[in-house]
Amino acid sequence: MAANSFKKMTTKGGVIKRTDTGMFISLDNIFVKEGFNKRDDDERTRQADDDLFNYLMNGGTVPPLEVTPRDEGGVWVVEGHRRRRCYERCRDAGKPVDRIHIMPFVGNDVERLARVMTSNNQLPLTPLEQAQVIKELATTFNLTTQEIAKLVHKSVPTVEKLLTLATANHDVQQIVKNGEVSVGVAVERVREHGENAGKVLEQDRAVAVAAGKTKITKKLISPEVSVKSARRLVELISLAGIDDNGVVTLEGLALAEVLAIVDEHKAISAQRESKGVQE
Repeated sequence: MAANSFKKMTTKGGVIKRTDTGMFISLDNIFVKEGFNKRDDDERTRQADDDLFNYLMNGGTVPPLEVTPRDEGGVWVVEGHRRRRCYERCRDAGKPVDRIHIMPFVGNDVERLARVMTSNNQLPLTPLEQAQVIKELATTFNLTTQEIAKLVHKSVPTVEKLLTLATANHDVQQIVKNGEVSVGVAVERVREHGENAGKVLEQDRAVAVAAGKTKITKKLISPEVSVKSARRLVELISLAGIDDNGVVTLEGLALAEVLAIVDEHKAISAQRESKGVQE
């Protein structure tokens, strides 16, 4: 089968119509490649779709869909899957939907996949959805983390965290998906506990609930002496008397403050050791 092109669809058969404002094609000639879009069909996406549908029904305008030629005819969506879905809903609801504004996507197969993450015109992908895109770029296209970071406009450490999330166990991914823990904290648990990360995060969730929190935070699972206390300790030591043998002399209120900070550190260490035994 000969390769399809925008030129063929414009000059032969009039599949694409060109006007002063751009390229237009029938909705029936816009196709979705199965598995290409990593977005979950969840409540968040459905609500965003409802908002977009109502916006279009009330005469709202949106940017053109970015597409590539489909050899069997018509075009594949690269960027604009939600808009295409909502155009169909508008048509089913009785709104005249004839020609859809499109524009050619310029780039290779790797760049097409990366476009799913870099669009500014769509509902942002969740961390888990981003992780699936990153995983495909790494495993299907064998890209390095540096190459992926450049493509999706993220830092290398962020890409590495998303890759770890993409291969984490299902229970870990579900806790991230539910918004109960950040990617950073979840990945930290995976790196520390491997296959048991999900169980540890369940314990973390119980600790968070007991503390009246709705999300597991790094401060909650890895408490540290406060920055304020650490700075005060340095200040107190610097003001103390130090003899030639390096002995620090503290007394009165200064001594009491230092001892309080030391006790704070001991309590945090004991809490960590106790949690380590439980885990």
